[in-house]
Amino acid sequence: MPLSVTGKGISVHHPADRVEILNTAHDRESFDCGVESLNRYIKQQASQDAKRRIGVTHVAVSDDRPDRILGYYTLATTTIGPGTMPEKNLPKRMALPGALLGRLAVDVSAKGSGLGEFLLMDALARAERVAVSEIGAVAVVVDALPEAVGFYTRYGFQKLLDDELHLYLSMDAIRKLSLNQ
Repeated sequence: MPLSVTGKGISVHHPADRVEILNTAHDRESFDCGVESLNRYIKQQASQDAKRRIGVTHVAVSDDRPDRILGYYTLATTTIGPGTMPEKNLPKRMALPGALLGRLAVDVSAKGSGLGEFLLMDALARAERVAVSEIGAVAVVVDALPEAVGFYTRYGFQKLLDDELHLYLSMDAIRKLSLNQ
């Protein structure tokens, strides 16, 4: 049965049955999202990043084909440069801790199914859980591809002050989505 996520004003249904950490049983070679850099990452770099503890890649799969990757995202820690986050209640003269949504991609076979939105909500919920209980982070940050800026801003991401493709969503905003309830 496909997963769904529900938060305030958000209800998403899609073809995946679960999200799990990328492992050797997953067929990375057949993944194609239509963006070469994102295809190359899942095929050649994601496992290496995990081994070196640089990032953790989470993949969406279905029960009928658990080896087939329908979509993925990668999470890592990051720092947000001093003075680049326009939030009023945060220090301006020091780097701030954040969670980096390093990559997010959906296979062409699942485009238009809501899986991208689901993966984003799953990543935000996971980052919030860890930020509240494990490591501390003030926001989820993404270095968006130009064609993906609209996707992220639709969910409340805002521009950091250092680059128009460097976006963030504060943990306060994520908490208000009620994704972990």
